[in-house]
Amino acid sequence: MEFFKKHWLNVLFDFALDAFILCLALVVGVFLRFETNQEFWNNVLDYAPSIILGAVFLPSANYVFGLYSQRDFSGNYVKLLLTLVVCLAMTVGFMMFLFYVNFSARIGRGVMLLALPASYAMLLIHHGWIRLKRLRFRERVAFVVTSRYDESECRLFVAYDKGNLEFAGVVNDRGYSPSGKMPILGTADELMEIVRSGRIDRVLCTSKSMHNPALYKEFCQLRYSGVSVVPLIGLCEEMHQLVPIELITPEWLMHASGSPHVFYLQKFKRAFDIVTSLGGLLFLGPLLLAGMVWVKLVESGPVLFRQTRTGRFGRPFEMIKLRTMRLDAEKDGAVWAAAKDPRVILCGNLLRKLRIDEIPQLVNVLRGEMSFVGPRPERPEFVEKLAAEIPYFKERLMALPGITGWAQVNYPYGASVEDARRKLEYDLYYMRHMSLFLDTFILLNTVRTILRGGAHQTRDIMPDRTADKVARLMNPTESEDENSEADGESDASKLKVATAGPAVA
Repeated sequence: MEFFKKHWLNVLFDFALDAFILCLALVVGVFLRFETNQEFWNNVLDYAPSIILGAVFLPSANYVFGLYSQRDFSGNYVKLLLTLVVCLAMTVGFMMFLFYVNFSARIGRGVMLLALPASYAMLLIHHGWIRLKRLRFRERVAFVVTSRYDESECRLFVAYDKGNLEFAGVVNDRGYSPSGKMPILGTADELMEIVRSGRIDRVLCTSKSMHNPALYKEFCQLRYSGVSVVPLIGLCEEMHQLVPIELITPEWLMHASGSPHVFYLQKFKRAFDIVTSLGGLLFLGPLLLAGMVWVKLVESGPVLFRQTRTGRFGRPFEMIKLRTMRLDAEKDGAVWAAAKDPRVILCGNLLRKLRIDEIPQLVNVLRGEMSFVGPRPERPEFVEKLAAEIPYFKERLMALPGITGWAQVNYPYGASVEDARRKLEYDLYYMRHMSLFLDTFILLNTVRTILRGGAHQTRDIMPDRTADKVARLMNPTESEDENSEADGESDASKLKVATAGPAVA
């Protein structure tokens, strides 16, 4: 079974199914509550606004609380039971609130008493099945290795967190034999038979192998037989929703910056930004005003803070924030911001955790200097330093910077070059897959981040992914080769143990 088939498609399916479950339970509740067909249809039409809005609110709450995540709640059924109760209670409260907006849309107590137990039971079945799939179903994979370059990527894959993947072994070329001790399944010209006899669900390879004429026929036969053939970089996008820098090629970058997003960038995204920022200023204005009053009371000086940041295509702009640091915070020069920065004012960390200090940036969004969702804008002096140390760092400047973004909701405050490297992997994923759909889920992730008091440190796809460690894995010296392979063999011996991936939904 191809368990990891398109992460976001799975999320969307689960989201829609939860919405359908609530709608179905409420409609059945109306049917059981009212005796005649005329009463049934009249009340269904009256309740339609509440039913539709509730059907959007419930799966959104489920997403915010991590019920669609590959890591959260795996095997923890008590936590699942309680979280579903909370989400359903919040949905009922939201639907009851509509009583103050439109009395006829208020769903009666009799219908609620009939519908809620049924909807809760069906939600438990649905989410229990999600948990069961993640715990029970595994996908066997093989890696095609035809050169030293392929072998180096295979080393990375063995070291990576494989989630519910089970590594069966490598398929080599007759003219090349891997130097390590990884299990050999056979040669590439026997690939079809190896897949059948070894019950292989997915074949991994490098981007170079995908364009190898000698392997093209075999890969085509596999795909038409229903077996997925993907490069390792594609697997990381699908499973972990990030792009490992060490796997990026110029070809991947060219494909990532292709035309599918042009219309979205020019039209829908700008309209989405304007509507969202205007709505944000309207609803969050009182919260911002309270924050401004607090800053004025505890610290002398201006309440707003303006700082030069690097925008799209490297153009500088002046970003506006609510000031949360002392006036002399950078008397000795530019310094990385940290989660528990000692330079913040009284309760400044709270303002930052709740993202109240970011609200003035909605003005930057209205000006067109920023987007609501996008890579976080860096200071010019940091951009030059990071670009000198991190490959492809300036690629993130091809998109409008954002108030929130995929990196911000998946990785905590960065205070080092290595943190910037990890965040770039999420930013590049967003730039490749940006859409109104992904933006919407990033906003829901932002709500989760605020409720948690900040993004949590997620488990990386490899425990030690420093540049030196990755370089040794991909290019071991002769003296290191035996030790590196011993590490790989140690990982291979544990391949049947499922591990959880990073939080992604």
